[in-house]
Amino acid sequence: MQVIRAPRFSGFCGGVKRAWTIALRTRAVTEGPVYLSGELINNGPAMHELEERGLSVLRVIDGEVPAVPGTLVMRAHGESPVTFARAQELGLPIVDATCGIVRAVQQKAKALEESGWQVILYGHHDHPEARATIAYTQHGLIVDSLAEAEALTSFERIAALAQTTVLLADYDQICEVLKTKTSELANHGQICAWTRMAQEEAAALALECSVVVVVGGRGSSNTRRLVDVASEHVPTYLVETVEELEPGWFQASSVVGVCAGASTREGDVASVMARLETLGQEMNVRTAE
Repeated sequence: MQVIRAPRFSGFCGGVKRAWTIALRTRAVTEGPVYLSGELINNGPAMHELEERGLSVLRVIDGEVPAVPGTLVMRAHGESPVTFARAQELGLPIVDATCGIVRAVQQKAKALEESGWQVILYGHHDHPEARATIAYTQHGLIVDSLAEAEALTSFERIAALAQTTVLLADYDQICEVLKTKTSELANHGQICAWTRMAQEEAAALALECSVVVVVGGRGSSNTRRLVDVASEHVPTYLVETVEELEPGWFQASSVVGVCAGASTREGDVASVMARLETLGQEMNVRTAE
């Protein structure tokens, strides 16, 4: 069995690496409690590690109040203005770990609405980035599918934005529908470059392989998109940890591609790679016998 890893865009992206570093550094230099505004990144094993290191989630937007005052780290997906205001009301020092690309989209959404545009963001209703971005507007809307876009009423001017982790092809289709809902469409969608290139790399890798394993959080949008693009070509499996690998997915002759979401720790990828190599050796021995 041959194992090939996506060569460049697998594992922590720049925004996640920055947020991770900020959270751990804040914990290291802060005497009191350090809280996270939500899941710092969408990866269960990674969040478990942060909890073990003394960073707990405090959802002030949901009315939670800390038993002990502490510092609040805003997650990589960003938070709404209401969350920032609530933290200030509670007297919590704020450390902002919002991804710079996400922050730029938030500011763009606010500015576009103030200039008279109806902001419509293509993203997932339950995704923290989409919810936080649209919270910077008064009347902005999230559409999650072509059907939702088609069901929209008409607007004089529409400014289209995108959750930074969606598929560009899907967003382009949404924009085609939005063109029918207005006489003036301004396309301001900004898909994260890392996300886009990771998707392209996953698709190219799948063409070289007989099966692909994607390592990452099940709640991670960018990770699920890697599964989507790879599964168009070969059987593709999503695992959060090495323990979820199933030997039955592979054969001694398999060429296995491995890629990882932008919120996946390097250790998780390395463990999966090592286990696949061991499985391959075991299968080769059995074949030889």
